[in-house]
Amino acid sequence: MSRAGLWLDCRHRAPGAAAGTHDGEAHAVEDVLPPVGRPARPEYLSRGGVAITGPVHGPAAGRRLLRGLLAAHSATEVARRYVVEYPAPVVDALVNAALDRIGGWEAKAMRDRAGVAGAHLLYDALRRELASPQWTRALDRGLAAPGLLVSTRPMAGPDRGAEYARQCLLPGAAVALAPGALRSFADDDSAPRTSTVDLAEARRVVGILDWFGISLDALHGPATPSTPAR
Repeated sequence: MSRAGLWLDCRHRAPGAAAGTHDGEAHAVEDVLPPVGRPARPEYLSRGGVAITGPVHGPAAGRRLLRGLLAAHSATEVARRYVVEYPAPVVDALVNAALDRIGGWEAKAMRDRAGVAGAHLLYDALRRELASPQWTRALDRGLAAPGLLVSTRPMAGPDRGAEYARQCLLPGAAVALAPGALRSFADDDSAPRTSTVDLAEARRVVGILDWFGISLDALHGPATPSTPAR
């Protein structure tokens, strides 16, 4: 199994669980999200030292977060590496609930489509923001470019988590999978190791949701286990 872009999400594992439980999976991924201690730390870091920020549910929130990160660092400070977390199953659950309240077969047909569409649009929004003059100057100073982390738990089971990975493992981005989902993804030899950005389909999905009065950037969901909602 390729290491590129895959993270192991152990945040829901009990902090006191036996060490080494998922060592096999950890060797097959790029990074690991360790169990969250209590009380939660002000800044949650991956095992590789990457700071997890967010979560965000839409492109506008992602752009605001990047601008906030940029403003938080001085002209001479070299910041640690960050990733912006996008919880795809949470987005799907929030949009599905709104569609169910609307009712009708047209609304039902749009269930479980927002999470992937939002990931592709957020990926494009972050890429465009990082190409701005402000970020270009910051990157020239040595700041690390924040990346996108699509998380798939706790709401997605192993098969659904693997499906998110197949559709959201975009170039330069990462997908965090629970151990079961990681095994499911690894067992599928036909699964692509890099997804293709499909902005046309993402915009089509979001356009239909807009027609229903549902905006990804207006969603408010639960915080992840590691970071407060922003």
